[in-house]
Amino acid sequence: MGVTLDYRFAAGAGNPQPGGPVQLGNPLTAMLDAIRVQGSIAKAAGQLGVSYRHLWGELRRHEAAFGQALIAGGQGRAARLSAFGERLLWAEKRALARLLPQAESLAGVLDRELRLAVDPGLEVASVAASHDLLFGGLREALLGAARVLLDVEYVGSTQALQRLNAGGCALAGIHLPLDDDRLCRRGSRIHAAIGRELRLGVHKLIRFAHREQGLIVAPGNPRGLAALADLARPDVVFVNRLKGSGTRLAFDELLARAHLSPKGIAGYATEEHTHLSVAAQVAAGSADCGFGLRAAAQRFGLDFVPLVREQYFLVCLKEGLASPAMRAVLEALRGDAFRRLAEAQAGYDAAGAGEIVSLRRTLPWYK
Repeated sequence: MGVTLDYRFAAGAGNPQPGGPVQLGNPLTAMLDAIRVQGSIAKAAGQLGVSYRHLWGELRRHEAAFGQALIAGGQGRAARLSAFGERLLWAEKRALARLLPQAESLAGVLDRELRLAVDPGLEVASVAASHDLLFGGLREALLGAARVLLDVEYVGSTQALQRLNAGGCALAGIHLPLDDDRLCRRGSRIHAAIGRELRLGVHKLIRFAHREQGLIVAPGNPRGLAALADLARPDVVFVNRLKGSGTRLAFDELLARAHLSPKGIAGYATEEHTHLSVAAQVAAGSADCGFGLRAAAQRFGLDFVPLVREQYFLVCLKEGLASPAMRAVLEALRGDAFRRLAEAQAGYDAAGAGEIVSLRRTLPWYK
């Protein structure tokens, strides 16, 4: 048995869920996952939108190819995955957790080039941003309403601002836990990394969304994790975000305030690029918990322990605010469709989206 990767053209949005993860699913593992969730071949067939006969036949065909049973139980009885079926399913989940950031980047590059080949008149607005689940939906809204192509690359908040200041993008996406001024106080890690990149009279802040971050844990929270101090327990394995990301900065500041050493947290050095890849690692059982968005935990059917509420901003240079692409972005952010998109994500709130706010009045280190 071998593995190949391909892609396909789809009408409308590239992802079935606006802002959702790139789909790398395989038909067989989709079948196995449905059977594991439903506990029944008939119910799994209903979930997948295929006939019972088709699903049963596909399972038998793959069992013959592997020379291994995929299902324990039989036709007409309650079904569960065999030991081999479980190993196959979770091996894919662990692999995809690693591949998701690269797959999202590759899909974005392909999508941009193919759209420009079809419609060379599209205006491209380049964005370097800390990872967020709403960009996919915003991108599709701008394409449909204003023929503006939002070209998003996910990097850390610090790197996003550095790229904006170097002229490498039109917009930067950053997030700050401003609901707790102590995390962003002058002299904090967040101030040291992000504050020096934001300049009065040069940058403009645009409200994007409020988000909730905390511990992403397995369903039912089997380790009983309730606070940061629990991460130091010897039976807990953590998965982290990349250095320089806004989430990593907030997490490290929370650790410092709790007087916890990163050296005492197993898995602290294991880094993932996005909230979704952190959640995927927990879902696959490679880690007991990670720090990230409530919405990412929900996407993978995981539980969540809230720790901090934060504000996500788009940042542009003052002179770029009047450009046609920027006006289209502001109009989209202020619209009902974007508000509904945010409300559909767990832990999100788009109140004030599209509002241009003062750095001096918004950021605690200027007060």
